[in-house]
Amino acid sequence: MSSKEPEIAVIGAGFGRTGTSSLKIALAQLGFGPCNHMTEVVKDTARCLGFIRAYHGKPTDWRSLMRAWGATVDDPTSDFVPELMAAYPNAKVVLTVRDSAEAWWASFQSTIARFDSPLSGLLVFSIPQFFIAWRLGREVRAFRRRTYGSHDAQGYEKHNARMIALVAKERMLVYNVKEGWAPLCEFLGVPVPEGPFPRTNETKDMIRIMWTIRAVGAAAWTLELGLIALLIRQSIRGGWWRMLDVRRFVGEL
Repeated sequence: MSSKEPEIAVIGAGFGRTGTSSLKIALAQLGFGPCNHMTEVVKDTARCLGFIRAYHGKPTDWRSLMRAWGATVDDPTSDFVPELMAAYPNAKVVLTVRDSAEAWWASFQSTIARFDSPLSGLLVFSIPQFFIAWRLGREVRAFRRRTYGSHDAQGYEKHNARMIALVAKERMLVYNVKEGWAPLCEFLGVPVPEGPFPRTNETKDMIRIMWTIRAVGAAAWTLELGLIALLIRQSIRGGWWRMLDVRRFVGEL
């Protein structure tokens, strides 16, 4: 059995909210895993920072940043398809699309946009991992505004047109996950597996995740403000000099 690490064989060129979570599961099931996705990136603060630097035009070692992944879909890698194609010249490209640009925009607005707001950034500011993930999301949107003039239905269409113009026809599949296994398996040269094509990341699931993140952030702020209030109360009750005696102060809590 080979111990060789997997390397990127499939590059997802579609924006988030184009069925990328379902494609992630499908690719792993077809033997192209593990599959990178924004949900994986945000678990690793160092990788988040690596992508943020890439968005700022810093030199990026893509093979190092994508080490040990067999495929990648969703944001942020959908913004770096040319770089990934150069780093992995044998990789195939799958451009996931929705039924229409308007359908994609409506899905984005009802899910990811809820976490993209300044309020969300404020709520998670005190949790470094969440805040850096929020920052990365903002970088994604800023890059698309610079590149396509806007991050909306028109930006989505411009991105897809750019990908179609960039990638050779034989190297890319334009794909709606509603099409199921057949076109994907034919493109990748693998047999169609038994069972239905995976369906995940429905809008209600995304909304629940976003509200959970906000709730955790709010709880963290509540705790920190409570501790600050306690410190102020102790300083007022005992005099500021007691703050210098850490052992005594802690012992009274």
